[in-house]
Amino acid sequence: MTAPPRSVRLAAVGVLAEAAVGGVVAVLLATGGVGFAVWGFVLLLALGLAVVAVLLLRGERGARGPALVAQLLTAGCAFYAAVPSERPEWGVPVIVAAAAVLYGLLCAPARAWADR
Repeated sequence: MTAPPRSVRLAAVGVLAEAAVGGVVAVLLATGGVGFAVWGFVLLLALGLAVVAVLLLRGERGARGPALVAQLLTAGCAFYAAVPSERPEWGVPVIVAAAAVLYGLLCAPARAWADR
């Protein structure tokens, strides 16, 4: 297990921030009277993202794939919020954050690290 490059560590911090936001959203949903099926699912996703972020920070190359998939799903949801739902103030910042994490996971140093 080799230490990840700086870009991957920064991307992992971004994934960890997404996990924290997911945890906050789960708590808000739970206290807002939304059913367990919804807030429990959001909490489960947030915990999964936190695990992926920690594994990336520890240098586990296998965590890169789940992080990439999460960013692609996040970008798709954010696009839907920004364009069809006409809420660009929500969607655009999330698209920018997902794109930054994607770049950190796909740039040349990250690819070279993942290929070792």
